[in-house]
Amino acid sequence: MRIIFYEMKKIWNWKILGTIALVCALFYTLFMSYFISYYKSGNHPQAEIIYYAEELANLYGTSITPEELSAYVTVERERLVAQADFYIITMPVFAEAGIYSYADYALLREARGKEFTQAENDAYWALLGAECSYLGFFLYTLEYMEEVFDITPIYIGWNDSIWGTLNEREQARYIEIVQNNEHHSVLSYWTHSNTNDYAVFFAFMLMLAVLILVSPIPISDRHVNIHHLQYSSKLGREIMRRQLVATLLSAFMLTTLLILVFGGIYSTNGTYLFWDANINSGLNIGNYSVFNMAYGEWVMAIIALMYILALGVSMLAFVMSRFSRNMITLIMKLIPMFAAAAYLCTAVFNYSFSMLYNTLYQFVRVFGVEAIVCGVVILIGITVATIVMRREKRVDVM
Repeated sequence: MRIIFYEMKKIWNWKILGTIALVCALFYTLFMSYFISYYKSGNHPQAEIIYYAEELANLYGTSITPEELSAYVTVERERLVAQADFYIITMPVFAEAGIYSYADYALLREARGKEFTQAENDAYWALLGAECSYLGFFLYTLEYMEEVFDITPIYIGWNDSIWGTLNEREQARYIEIVQNNEHHSVLSYWTHSNTNDYAVFFAFMLMLAVLILVSPIPISDRHVNIHHLQYSSKLGREIMRRQLVATLLSAFMLTTLLILVFGGIYSTNGTYLFWDANINSGLNIGNYSVFNMAYGEWVMAIIALMYILALGVSMLAFVMSRFSRNMITLIMKLIPMFAAAAYLCTAVFNYSFSMLYNTLYQFVRVFGVEAIVCGVVILIGITVATIVMRREKRVDVM
């Protein structure tokens, strides 16, 4: 254990940690901060859908009935219409278009697509703008939620162009979603999508950080022929096994550290409100999972897969470093390895366990294929590392 601790001290040196910190900071700033700052203040009606999903979760919990939604929408629409009437009465832009109530505006909206006068066009967009507190988008969102909440999964069953592409197991899963009322969850597509995109970029960053952390040590030892001295010690050639254990522990610790840091940052979005909300929500626009799982369970499953993939990648990086003569050679090997790891992250973590949105699942049609792929990666890492360590016992140091 003392040797493993010593090897970990070599891995966790300030130069490598400083490099990882810099890379992670740049990566977050360039690719991940967007999903924090624009989650609730992004495009419309995204912000309004998230607002109402949170409102429903606070009032009714993470699952509501169509009757509860209808009652909420009725009261909320009356409040918004009264507010819209106030804006319409007090703002000249509406009078110029001949609009004197929300009923008049609704008629104008129904005619959307026909040729508008400039005054009508200005009035149409005024209720959707900041000067009217985006009231038009709130009203549109209420209609949208009522429309898709209880009908989306059933619509898939009616739509031959979708239903006909599903195999028997997938069709049975959709029927199960409807029968179990999983689609009565209040989780919105935008919450799921935002978390998904953040997780994919985090996975990229994690793979890069793991490669930076674990790769340099074996090659630095060999560069100054320390391994020859290690072989002559009491422990002898078993030293490589201890180095591999130190590599795996370091990869695990780094993964944990990054998850705590960047998971903590993401928690500021407040998506933990939907932790117990079923992922197969009617508000999730057809993004249904092969499993009956809550949003929080989906997040934990992704984290578990990230650990598995990070450990597998760390073992492969360790082996590559063992067979690299210098740092330049190692970097030339790590570039395609990172590209392969990034491709795997996209395949595994982009809408994991989704029947329609995950391209890996669409290719093989096997439930849980994401976990299988990660398992194969770590199995390959274990197999290659085992072969190399056995070979190390027979290699000639002269």
